[in-house]
Amino acid sequence: MRWIQLLLLGSALLLESATALKYEVSGTRKGVPIPKEQIKFAPYQFGRSKNNGPGAAVDPAANKIKKKRSNPISNSANWCGAVNHSPTTNKIKSVHSFWQVPGCTKRTGHTYPQAAAVWVGIDGNTWPSALLQSGTVCKIDTATSATRHEAWWQWVPDTAYTISSMPLAVGDWIEVTINATSDTAATIKFDNVSQDEQVVVTVTSGPTLARKDADWVVERPYYGSSLAGFAKFDTTWFEDAYATRTTGGNLGILGATQYQIPGLCNSTEYDNANSVSFSL
Repeated sequence: MRWIQLLLLGSALLLESATALKYEVSGTRKGVPIPKEQIKFAPYQFGRSKNNGPGAAVDPAANKIKKKRSNPISNSANWCGAVNHSPTTNKIKSVHSFWQVPGCTKRTGHTYPQAAAVWVGIDGNTWPSALLQSGTVCKIDTATSATRHEAWWQWVPDTAYTISSMPLAVGDWIEVTINATSDTAATIKFDNVSQDEQVVVTVTSGPTLARKDADWVVERPYYGSSLAGFAKFDTTWFEDAYATRTTGGNLGILGATQYQIPGLCNSTEYDNANSVSFSL
């Protein structure tokens, strides 16, 4: 994930990008359809994500989690979270999770801008040429040190979009479901459960996915060609995390590789549907 803010702001009804990414949007607010002209996207220019290889933010899974589990561990420059895999004979159909929007603060010794992005996605790990992802991001501004929280989605290597009309506050419960209807078509459902607002993006022509990787990640994003400073973020639980597959059998976090950013972020599995990422 890379980001450079652009000043253009417009409604997304039916758009086509430079790489022929076509999509439509719809949404509801407190159960009432949102007029399409009120659903605003702010385009950002992202590069490919790189990877080697209701209330205040609390521990929502404390009452049901028994103990930590052991997982394969791998280090990354910018990914911190769980990545599981499925063979091409049983492709990933959808990926899902709940989490709370984490607060973030400046990390001493890191340059600006600083950011921490929380997302779920398909591919981008063993299939680096394409990645379909959606989530939230906390950004700390270069000049003013002001902090803002945004919802976003991206089909890498295409442009990423902030859902700028989506209300977002620290502690809001977020539910994201990405459903790949084919290797090049998908539906992204971003739901702010706490504020009862939902946006659905239906992509009809996207970069080709292998649908091998299921991702639940906190990321240190790129800014231009360099990694942004990694903001310290509140402990983030991925709850009810699962991926469905085309020929059956859900894929969870059990046995997933837990990516760490050495010295900055750790990730731990607790059971097949719950994992946690936390700042160091």
